[in-house]
Amino acid sequence: MTKKIFMIGALLAALTFANTKANAQAVSGTVAVNLILSDAYSIVLGPTPDVTFTYATAADYSSSKNVLKSSHFTVVSNKPYSVAVKANSAFNTISTTTPPLSAVQISVDPSTITGATYTTATLTQANQTIAAAASPTIGTAYNINYAIPTAAPLLAMSAGTYTTNVVYTVTQP
Repeated sequence: MTKKIFMIGALLAALTFANTKANAQAVSGTVAVNLILSDAYSIVLGPTPDVTFTYATAADYSSSKNVLKSSHFTVVSNKPYSVAVKANSAFNTISTTTPPLSAVQISVDPSTITGATYTTATLTQANQTIAAAASPTIGTAYNINYAIPTAAPLLAMSAGTYTTNVVYTVTQP
C-alpha cells in the first residue's frame, strides 16, 4: 500500500510540474522615427529639347506652324507647383531684322495630366505661367506645344536662322 501511495504521490507531482506554466516577462523600449522633409522640386529637359520652325516655301508662310515636343521636360515636386516660361533674350538680328518673340506661342498639351490649369503664353522675356496649381508628383513628363499661328510677324525678315533660348521655371507657392 505504501508503494501505491508513493506511486500516486509521484504521479500527482509529475502532473503538477507538467501543468505549471512559465511566466514570461516582457521588456520594451521606444525608438524615435524622424521624418525630415524639405521642399523639393526639379525640372529636367528631355533628350531633344530644341524646337525648329522652317519656312522654306510660300506655302509655309500661308498657314500656322505647330511643333509638339513629347516629354519635353519632367517635373518632380513634393508640393503643388506652377510652371512658367520666358525667353532669355530677343531673337538674334540678321541684317537689321529681328523677329518678335511674340510670334511664338507656348502651351502645355492637354495630354499632360497634372491637375493644373493650363494657359497659352505668348513668348516674352518675362515669366508667364503655363501650368498653375499642378498636383505634387514624383515625375510628370510634360508635352509642350510650340506654335506660330500666323507668319505675318515674319514677313520682310532677312533669310537666316534666328535663335533665342526659352527658360522653364518651376515654383512652389
